Amino acid sequence: MSPTNNFKIHKFVVGYIETNMYLISKDNQGIIIDPGFINNEANDILKKIKKECNEIPAILLTHGHFDHISGCNMIKKEFKSKIYCHKFELEKLSDPQKSGAILFPIEENQIIEVDEYLQDSDKIDFITLRFKIIHTPGHTKGGISILLDDKFLFSGDTIFKDSIGRTDFYDGSYQEEISSIKMKILTLPLDTTIYPGHGPQTTVRQEKKYFNN
Repeated sequence: MSPTNNFKIHKFVVGYIETNMYLISKDNQGIIIDPGFINNEANDILKKIKKECNEIPAILLTHGHFDHISGCNMIKKEFKSKIYCHKFELEKLSDPQKSGAILFPIEENQIIEVDEYLQDSDKIDFITLRFKIIHTPGHTKGGISILLDDKFLFSGDTIFKDSIGRTDFYDGSYQEEISSIKMKILTLPLDTTIYPGHGPQTTVRQEKKYFNN
């Protein structure tokens, strides 16, 4: 848990391949990023969320791969949340082959219905916090990074600590990913904290050193 002056960032490591799911909480409300938990984790995760929040108005998806979306419908049902993502991810949310869900137990497969689409440079307010959307294609065509409070970046699988996300899945592109990282992420202030979709957090300063080696 990372506290700030007026909100908290909670990380849950969930699912088959240890995906980072994030809860940003403030005043008993919360926003969830990439709820990739699976059925046998649901009760525990929901209990932890309810300990912090009474309301979850929004679920933000950095991209549509199965390990980042599998808990969406459970959260939406429990809290009447709206689901947001980039329009280029829509086909993954309804196609278990393109999302990678087909590789996992069939009972986990599901169709995710999006309530609103996000696009590059959108600035949206939830629970009195400002989120900026940065389109960072490469890992997927509609991958986004989410900048909170101009200081905290949720990068999905675009960039990890001293590494990058795979680009050999459906609609991935290595060239686009490197461009997204160098032009859109590493141009942020050096003290920006990066919360990736897998693994430990890092900073823009650290990743500039890695990419300059």
